[in-house]
Amino acid sequence: MQDISKQLLTQNAAGMRLIAQMTLYNSGNFPRLRTYIAESYHPALLEEQPGNTLLALLKAQRRVSGKVRVRQVIAVDKYQIVVLMESEFNEALSFVDLAVEEEYPHRITRFDQKSAG
Repeated sequence: MQDISKQLLTQNAAGMRLIAQMTLYNSGNFPRLRTYIAESYHPALLEEQPGNTLLALLKAQRRVSGKVRVRQVIAVDKYQIVVLMESEFNEALSFVDLAVEEEYPHRITRFDQKSAG
């Protein structure tokens, strides 16, 4: 991660949530990622997409694409971040749009990941 991207991510709640989630994802610690999703995602979002469904999608992505890293921060708002991610194995690019609630503990209210290609 470039220094400017790291600085942008660490200066807002959405960026910190993205870092935490991607760290668990990249480590392959899916039991801990399951707990993170349950504790860090807003209940309304989990109603739309259950944690087990999201975890299954992330596991499948990890098998196919490997680890991911931030290639570029596209947009930053106080409670939202959009980043371009690059995968380890096939160098596929995807956009991640992550938003959090304004109040602490800043639970995730949106996690959208779309292919950039």
